[in-house]
Amino acid sequence: MGHDRKKLWLALALAVAVLLVVSCASGAMPTATPAAKAPGEKAAPATTAAKPSSATAEAKPAAAATKPAAEAAKEPLPKMINLATHSPGTMFNAAGTALAKVASDSSPIRTVVQPFSGPPAWVPGMNGEGKPEVGLINAVEGRQAYTGKVAPNPLPAGVNVKPPYDKPNPNIRALAFGTPMFGGMVVRADSPYKTIADLKGTRVAFGFQAFPANVMITLSNLALAGLTINDVKTVDVPETTAGQQALIENRVDSATAALGMSKVAEADAQIGVRFLQSPRDPDKLAAAQQFMPGGDVYLVPAANKEPGIKEDTYIWGYGMMIMASTHMSDETAYTLVKAWWDNLATLQPMHSQFRDWTEKTFVTDKPTVPYHPGAIKFYKEKGVWTPKMDQYQEALLKGELPFLK
Repeated sequence: MGHDRKKLWLALALAVAVLLVVSCASGAMPTATPAAKAPGEKAAPATTAAKPSSATAEAKPAAAATKPAAEAAKEPLPKMINLATHSPGTMFNAAGTALAKVASDSSPIRTVVQPFSGPPAWVPGMNGEGKPEVGLINAVEGRQAYTGKVAPNPLPAGVNVKPPYDKPNPNIRALAFGTPMFGGMVVRADSPYKTIADLKGTRVAFGFQAFPANVMITLSNLALAGLTINDVKTVDVPETTAGQQALIENRVDSATAALGMSKVAEADAQIGVRFLQSPRDPDKLAAAQQFMPGGDVYLVPAANKEPGIKEDTYIWGYGMMIMASTHMSDETAYTLVKAWWDNLATLQPMHSQFRDWTEKTFVTDKPTVPYHPGAIKFYKEKGVWTPKMDQYQEALLKGELPFLK
């Protein structure tokens, strides 16, 4: 009897040991065996064997990955973003303030203007970290930022303009292009010169050490007439207003100026000035775009009553651009573009730069920077993004300027 009792205790001990081993092995490798099926449930495919059990999935945030791909890919919209502009008092700051207000009022994104001295102060941060999130820039400066170059080709001998950026900024993207800003050649109202071609051999303000962008505007204007800087007599001035002062004092025959400049209005009041007609030769236009890609010749009606516009006048112009970066989500880019598109009627009276801004100008046939994918999605939905723009986008991403081919 004692012997039988001893055998019974040994059997029980062995059974307990076996149960403990099986239990430990089962807990250490939960994915090694398929989960138990409910009656009538189909067996899971072999590829799901490595997934955690439903109890484990509920306990971990990773379970969100089971949502539909489209929903999982959406990122929440930011509550606030910054929109970079030039300093207060400039056109860019005033226009940027209008854009920020409309975006804030018409979308869930509060948009705040952040003034800078100029794009070189904020573009590197946008490129590197996506801060600031949005910026206002012209199409030519946007190209300089994207490539790190002053112009697509080397400048003429003797013309030295330092690149505004130490290196390219390949992560910047366009959200939208806008109406042009104008930079033409101004002469005295009583001068014999009618077109830019008439300036051959005359005294022209140049140099612009304090504002090198005017070098490019002057070179582009001369190129429209088939002239080079060697066809005129240059007179060094530090910046644009000094050029207009030299015109007032009769030290130059012509000086580059932006349409709407207060100094042009001053010169017009003192001596009477007018903008010269820019030639509209397609071959010459391509030459001008070598200095300022994205520029074109536009008609400025006399009815606009701009200082220096005595008659309907064709003037060199280059578009405004709203810029972001690849750090911005597609959903954010889409939301911002939609806010501006849907509220053009509100924007147009807020600043003269938006007076002629229409749906047609959001997508330009002279893009200088690739568009943001979120903006492209919106434009495709609106039917304004064409197969040609797909080709342009591909070329721009390669660093090419498709409209100059």
